[in-house]
Amino acid sequence: MAFCMLIRWMDRFVLLEKVVKMKQIPFSIKNRQELHDCIEKVQQEARALKNLSCVLVSIFMDTANERMLQEMKHTINASFPEAQIVGSVSRGEIVNGTLVEHDIVVNFTLFECSKVRVMSYDFRMMSSEQAGKELLAILNADKEVAAVEVISAGFHLDVNPFFHEVSKSRQEIVFFGGLADDGSLGQNGMVFAQNTTLRHGVAVAVFSGSKLHVQASSSFGWKPLGRSMTVTKMDGEFCLKELDGMPALKVFERYLGIVNNDKFLVEALTFPFYFERNGTVLARHPRRCREDGGVMFGADFRVGEKVRLAYGDPSDIIENAMVLQENLANFRPEAIFMVSCVARWMLLGSDTEQELSVTRHLAPSSGFYAYGEFMRNDAGEIMVSNMTLVTIGMREGRGSSTKKSFKVEHPKFKPHRTIMAHLVHFIETTTQELEETNAKLTKLAQIDRLTEVLNRGETELRLAAMLSQSQLSGQPMAVLMLDIDDFKGINDNFGHEMGDKVIGAVADILRAVTRTDEDAPGRWGGDEFLVAFQDMAAQEGREVAEQIRKEVAALDFLPEGRKVTVSIGLATAAEDDTTNALCRRVDMALYEAKRSSGKNTVVMH
Repeated sequence: MAFCMLIRWMDRFVLLEKVVKMKQIPFSIKNRQELHDCIEKVQQEARALKNLSCVLVSIFMDTANERMLQEMKHTINASFPEAQIVGSVSRGEIVNGTLVEHDIVVNFTLFECSKVRVMSYDFRMMSSEQAGKELLAILNADKEVAAVEVISAGFHLDVNPFFHEVSKSRQEIVFFGGLADDGSLGQNGMVFAQNTTLRHGVAVAVFSGSKLHVQASSSFGWKPLGRSMTVTKMDGEFCLKELDGMPALKVFERYLGIVNNDKFLVEALTFPFYFERNGTVLARHPRRCREDGGVMFGADFRVGEKVRLAYGDPSDIIENAMVLQENLANFRPEAIFMVSCVARWMLLGSDTEQELSVTRHLAPSSGFYAYGEFMRNDAGEIMVSNMTLVTIGMREGRGSSTKKSFKVEHPKFKPHRTIMAHLVHFIETTTQELEETNAKLTKLAQIDRLTEVLNRGETELRLAAMLSQSQLSGQPMAVLMLDIDDFKGINDNFGHEMGDKVIGAVADILRAVTRTDEDAPGRWGGDEFLVAFQDMAAQEGREVAEQIRKEVAALDFLPEGRKVTVSIGLATAAEDDTTNALCRRVDMALYEAKRSSGKNTVVMH
């Protein structure tokens, strides 16, 4: 009997779980009267809900008319006094999978059992880091937070410290949003939260509830173009000064024919820099040029990162977006929030709505076009990217058990798009061939042909780079120099072919003992080798040197029972070392091992 009652109670719980349902009702309006009409419709929908726990109103508009905004807020609050209001000025808006250019988008999201709290942080009143810490404290205190929307204003706003702090929150919390702009390309946008408007800060909406489910998906679609370049000079985090020693502006002039005039931003916007950071593909598009040849971006670069120019093939971009449709359909959302990059719209033109249509038959959707999109990677790091379409599906409860049927409409392009597709295929193929050729040439330029370890020139470059990194990070570094004992006698007695075999065998041991992608074993010349060990202290360096010495002594292929031995010098880097000073010390240690200690030994200085 008790068991049957438990089953009935569980069945009732499941039914109650299923009836929980949020609603999203987006509108595109032109004036106050249309706003009043929309509010009446929302009130009718609200009365149909069994319970109304929270109302979120998202507003996106294409002009910074603060008076109009305040009147809208007053009108909304008169009908929904507890409504949470968030939004921004934007270049373009999205309603139910349709692009809106000149209207005002007002999106009402009604919750039955979840809560949304809207807040703002003015970066003129507090630092980016302090704002992040305050939001982190809120997120840590509420164990039911499911998602956070962040909308930032200010082209020069440094959101990285803010995101660094909030990235410490629980990894299952979804972050989304974007950088608002008024469409003037390079000027500050405007965000608003409740009764506050900001041009140098962030507006934040925190979604929480035990029955609130959230799924984030993103689509990129841009592809790398041409050769890889290294970021060699920055001015701060957002001004790219040089790539491979070349002024950043010269890269656009040389490879794309885009010069610094009044058309630069529009022409360069769809050719971002493409790179990978912590396993996530990111893009950066330019915002403006400086007179010194530097280019300002809306998100950061780091010295040493490898980047490439990228291009967008409209057919691939839209096909990639179609994947979002199936992901969302399986999730069964009741509301969809969207953030897309303005560069996607600029590239796709009249085909933009084919991309936006991925949400049209799944749930009501609303969103805006941004100049930087915010998302969280698998490691929990909140990142800023460009050229990305982000969709956020939400629902309360388990959702409908009936999967919505839909047909994926594959893109249909005009004739000029077909021609472009063939040109894109040509670019992809020639780029791949160029990369393969460059990889072979790079290997030939870096690798010693006989031993297949680094050659002298590349060894010197790696040694200098590792020494610089060691001195910056404070991590230890060890350097080993090795010389084959009596190598001339091996050549004289057994021939140069046998001498080459001995050199190859020693190189094999060095490759086996050293760590891939961390250490730098190289042929220093003749029968000498040098190895730089990253993050290795003196004692560990001596142990590795002894292992090499013993493994070489165990080689058994010389005629007449002769043995191969090596002498090894070892030194560790000092804080004020130069590469020349470090090499002199390790060379002195090797000399001592050969002359004073009887060979087949390790001497450390």
